[in-house]
This record gives sequence, C-alpha cells and structure tokens, in this order.
Amino acid sequence: MDHAAEECAPPHEAHDKRRAAEEHKDTRAPKVARTEGEAPSGRLAKRKVAIFFGYCGSGYSGLQVNPGVRTIEGDIFDAFCRAGAVSVENAVNPNKVQLQRSARTDRGVHAAGNLLTLKLMLEPPELPEGLTLTEYVNTLLPPQVRIWGMRRVQNAFNARTSCDSRLYEYLLPTYVFLPPKPFSAMWKMLRRVNYGSEQCPLNKDRAPLFPWQDPLLENDAMLNHPFWRALEYENEFSEDVKAKRAWRMPEHDLQRVRAVFNEFTGSHNFHNYTVGKEFRDRSAYRVMKRLSVSDPTMIDSTEWISIKFHGQSFMLHQIRKMIGMLVLLSRTNVPHSFVAQTFGPARIHVPKAPGLGLLLVEPHFGGYNIKVRNNNERIDRMIAQRTAAKGQENAKPVPKDAESEKRVQVDYAEYQEQMAAFKQTFIYDQIHRTEEDTSEFAKWLNYLDVFVGPDFAYLNPHGTIPQEAILRVGEQRRAPGGQPKAVPSDDDDDEGDDQELEG
Repeated sequence: MDHAAEECAPPHEAHDKRRAAEEHKDTRAPKVARTEGEAPSGRLAKRKVAIFFGYCGSGYSGLQVNPGVRTIEGDIFDAFCRAGAVSVENAVNPNKVQLQRSARTDRGVHAAGNLLTLKLMLEPPELPEGLTLTEYVNTLLPPQVRIWGMRRVQNAFNARTSCDSRLYEYLLPTYVFLPPKPFSAMWKMLRRVNYGSEQCPLNKDRAPLFPWQDPLLENDAMLNHPFWRALEYENEFSEDVKAKRAWRMPEHDLQRVRAVFNEFTGSHNFHNYTVGKEFRDRSAYRVMKRLSVSDPTMIDSTEWISIKFHGQSFMLHQIRKMIGMLVLLSRTNVPHSFVAQTFGPARIHVPKAPGLGLLLVEPHFGGYNIKVRNNNERIDRMIAQRTAAKGQENAKPVPKDAESEKRVQVDYAEYQEQMAAFKQTFIYDQIHRTEEDTSEFAKWLNYLDVFVGPDFAYLNPHGTIPQEAILRVGEQRRAPGGQPKAVPSDDDDDEGDDQELEG
C-alpha cells in the first residue's frame, strides 16, 4: 500500500483500503517454515561441510581454482560435480557453493592435510550403493589427490579465518649447508668482508694460492673447509654434486642451523621475507609459534633434514625466503643474532629456496574446536537438566533435534595413518626422486655462489647490514657487463595462506 496516498485520502477511504488489504492478506496461503536442511521445490538439501584432503602439487598450477589451468581445487570441484553433490546450476562456479580454503599453496607445493568448505548434497542420486560420498569422489580423482573425509560444520565456520595456525614442513639435503666453493663469486665476497681482499696471494708462477696454501686462511673453517680441500678444484658441477651427496653433516653444524633457525621464533616484521610489503606495513608482522629442525636422515645415498614451521599465517614466499636466509647464515660465519637485523627497516635481498621441498602438513582450528566443545557441553547439560526434570510442573521437553545441533571438532586425528602413507609415497618420495634426477638444490646453491654484486655483503662476521647491501624498493641493480642481476621476482608462485595475497 502507498502510505503517502493513504495519508492524502479521506478518512473513510483510508479505512476501507486497510480493511480490504487485511482481508486479502488473510486469504493468502500461509507461509510454511522449512525445517533445517529442507530444500524448496523438491531439491536435495545442501549442507556446509569441511573437506579434509591432501595432494602432491607436481603437475598442477597451484591449489586455487584458476580458469584455463589445471588446479587441485578445480579437480576436486569437478569430481563433486560429477558425483552429483553439486547441482548442475551451481557447477558453473565454485563460488555458488561458497567454496573456501584454509591455506593456499601454489605451483608445485604439496599438502598432506588441507581443508576446504563448501555446501554439498551429501546423498546425491548418483551415489553408488555401498559407497560413501568420500569413497566415490576419490574414484573420480587422480591418485595424487585424496579426500580423507568430510564433516558437517557450523554455518559460521570460515575455512580461512577459523584457522588459527598452520604447520608447514620443508625438506632439504644437508649438503646445502656446505660453504661456497673456493674462488666462486660468493667465496671471494666472503673473503673480502672477512679479510678486506677478494684475491688470494700469488705463488711464484703468479697463480693464486689455494685456500689451504694461504697462511691467512689456515684456521678458517669456512673459507678453507675440509670438504673442498679433499676435492679437485677443477671438478665439473656433476662431480661436485656427487661428492656433496656423500657428505655428512657434523653435529656442531647441525647445532648452528638450529641456533640460527630459533632466532625466527616469536612475532616479527617479516617484510624482507615476502614481496610488495613495506617495513611500515603492519600486515608484515607474523607470529612463529614453534620452529624445529630434525636430526639428519639417510634417504638412499643423500642425507636430509626436515624443518617445521608452526605459525599463525605466512605471506607469499615467506617460508622459502626463511629457508634461504637460514642457509646463507648457516654456511657462513655470520652470528646467528643477525636474523634480528632482517626484521628492521633495511630492505635486503633474501633469496628464495626451491619450492620443491615445501609441503603443508595441516592447518589447526584450536579456537573453533573450543567453541564446538563448549556448544556440545551446553547441549548435553540442557538435555540432562530437562531429562531430570521430566514430569515436574512446567518442565520443558528435550527438543527432538537437540543431538543434531552438536558438531564434530575439525582436526586430522582420525586421518593420520592415511596421511602418513600418502605423504611418504606421493610427497616425500617425489621430492627425493626429483632432487636425485634434477639436482634442484645443487643448482640453487650454484646460483647463490655465482651471484655477482654487493647484495650479500651482509654476510659478514660483524652481524651488520652495510649500506652497499641495502636495496631501494623496486631497485634492479646490474652486474658487471651490463646484464641485469637476478632479483626476487614479484610474479613467481609460492606458498601463501594469507588471503591478502593469495596460497
């Protein structure tokens, strides 16, 4: 009714119009409230569920749906559509079923446990008899992508914001902690920042003395390392790699790695460990809850260690750059306290370690699980109180749907055995085979050791950042000869679970 017209009409006409409207309202069919889960027009009800899954990222262009390229989410969403758990009208866009993820991983990065939420029809007509929806969807996915299970979650559950921390793991061979090869660009730079000169003394034939012939380097365990003394200086790259894989990390080297890594623990400004963030950007602050370095483990003929990061959230490239800094400091004589300098305003070049060794172990939902426990306990108390008061005057009955209002905690406890087997076969073995076939980590070390320029001049024994090593935002220096030097690229793909950058 037009209230302005009613106010302008004579009183008796306005009264007649209101009465006619009320009579018309009374003759309309009463609106029937739908119970939870009931869908209109005979359609199957959709439920909000958490999907627990793992994957090997090799061959994929990352996790998140990206039109035109193959992604893990794309394969999973397609499998649910083919299983009939997503209606035809919603199959055109994952956003129609409110798809969210807890942690994004990018190209080549793996996950033993990750989590998606979306709204699904849990008992579609296409579901084969005797199979659960989880089992059926797994038959529609490649073996390198597995659904561990699914659970109903509260409508307020948000896969990203309800996740209060993430656990990542990075695997790498221990030989990456060997000092640079003598006479390489990195070795010469280290000699300069330690002794004031890049050049070794010359022998009588005007040829540079080897480090083990130079009295100045006699007791220098870094520039005159026993590993390099035992090798021929003119070895080819492949021969060096073979020798590196046979090397075994001494206990004191392992303890140095742990001491350096421990400096990252706590809340810090990680602007140097990502791209596109200034020192003053508050979002560059991240909290590292727990960090650990395993004992070395032999895999075939190579020694490996596992490094774990348990943090609230991570920015683009952050883990790979943290590994990069860990390797730089651990293979030189820089004091481990230098890590604190990287959280300051000076912008420096922190190289990214290969994406090969990175995997998401699992996201954690501690805060949400506390809410679930509190909610379930409240329902249990209500049921117990009303059951005990049954038969008393004014006693309230127990709601028929009380038990259905309970929710299950979001965790991976019941999937650990499946995840461990999958992780070994599809992630660990894949990482080890790839390194064996491609020498990915050895090539990365070679990139570091041939890098020409002052960017790594902060690798000095004083634990300071000299002016020559400080970069301006967007700066791209040039190496001798006019060729652009390698600098961190803003468009490389990496891990990242922060939706500000998402992944």
